[in-house]
Amino acid sequence: MQPILKKSLAVFLSLLLVLSVFSGCSTSPDSGKASASVGIVDTVSGFTVVSPVGETVDLHTKAQARFLNGNYKNLAHYASGKKEKSHPEAVEFKWTYQNAQDGVTQYTLCISESPDMQNVMSCTTSEQNILVYNLKIATAYYWTVTADGVTSPVAEFATADAAPRNLYVDGITNVRDLGGWMTESGTRTRQGMLFRCGRLNESSAEEVNIEITEAGKRTMLEFLGVKTEIDIRKADGETGGITASPLGDTVTYYSIPMEWEGDTFNGNRESLLRVFSILADEENYPVIFHCNIGTDRTGVIAYLVGALLGVPEEDLYKDYLFSNFGKINGQRHPSGVKDSAYYQAVAAAEGDALQEKAYNCLAEFGVPRAQLDSIIRILSEQ
Repeated sequence: MQPILKKSLAVFLSLLLVLSVFSGCSTSPDSGKASASVGIVDTVSGFTVVSPVGETVDLHTKAQARFLNGNYKNLAHYASGKKEKSHPEAVEFKWTYQNAQDGVTQYTLCISESPDMQNVMSCTTSEQNILVYNLKIATAYYWTVTADGVTSPVAEFATADAAPRNLYVDGITNVRDLGGWMTESGTRTRQGMLFRCGRLNESSAEEVNIEITEAGKRTMLEFLGVKTEIDIRKADGETGGITASPLGDTVTYYSIPMEWEGDTFNGNRESLLRVFSILADEENYPVIFHCNIGTDRTGVIAYLVGALLGVPEEDLYKDYLFSNFGKINGQRHPSGVKDSAYYQAVAAAEGDALQEKAYNCLAEFGVPRAQLDSIIRILSEQ
């Protein structure tokens, strides 16, 4: 599994800069998720680790959870696509320290996926709580807090297993990981590798206008580790005048224009073949791909990749419709998938299961089988 945990303090500090821009470090009991009723008291260190302790934390908002657990066809009950509601919930970490001096004591929070606290991400704060966004779903986490040279006991919690892993990146709407979905074979797609999102700069603008903020860039670069950006907006002005990634020169930028009208499969053949060739090279990861609002053209690639990896069709609908929580200026419906040329092409292909159909469809389309095998290997949990 591709880890999202970073080894350096600087990486997680950058994440906390993101948090400070949006929500800061809050001591409000109403912020974040509900905490466990009993914490861990340690008289030696003087710490009481309050939460999260021994609990499963849901990273989705209530509206997002209702959508994922309910009838996805009842879109009006969940989101309209007119307001920004695509961000996940934060995890609130809380503790008390018997030797605390208000505003003076500095705490270092360390979070790891390993019980021996290897490969930690860490941050400092003078408060006794802090909010953290963008943890992986279906993952066990371990954490400690240190002050005055003493460290609390290790506390454990887990994140809920419901996909998608939607993300909070300042300045961008509709961001989520293609990893974390359960497949028909009982494994998960690999988190931290392939991300779909809305644009990073204003589309069809006369002058370049970068919309992702500096905090958003840090999240993309330092927390998610993005190495490649695939921009599938039209090159004749829709890209807003950019010729390189707004994330900077450490990210390889590909302009691969795709049409959103007509036959979105055969009409985008050359572009789709280029995209799949990029996705077949492990050196390109982690990768982000997007069109304007990250819904329809982006949805073509997300559906084809998801089907290739064995994600059930119903979940592919949910992934597409989750865009309604983003600010996409309108609502999407299941027909956006079911009436599409790419859906019909996969459905007509040889094979019994959707994954087999997608593999055969893409091979017939012109994607080399070696590339398809490589994508499955890269994006599937081992």
